[in-house]
Amino acid sequence: MNDGLDDELRALRSEPLPASYQRLEARVWKGIERVRQARAAAPTLYVARAAAVIGALGLGVASGGVTAAAVAAQSQEVSAFSVKAELAPSTLLDHHG
Repeated sequence: MNDGLDDELRALRSEPLPASYQRLEARVWKGIERVRQARAAAPTLYVARAAAVIGALGLGVASGGVTAAAVAAQSQEVSAFSVKAELAPSTLLDHHG
């Protein structure tokens, strides 16, 4: 029933391995060496990354604080609990007008 498949597998087994497979182990070891070198350089990058994160957080807190203070100083036109909320759902759905 599977004679065709068996014949194909036998033919495939008799063929030589591609050249890229014969160099596979050397490529794997080169990749491992690149990872080791990257890990050796990582501690210096951690300091730079930490400094960038701290700088970004500081800048965000400073600009957010200034913006929040400016918004808090302005008078608020619409409040969720105000009587003059023209766009409140209860006002928009009320057709008594």
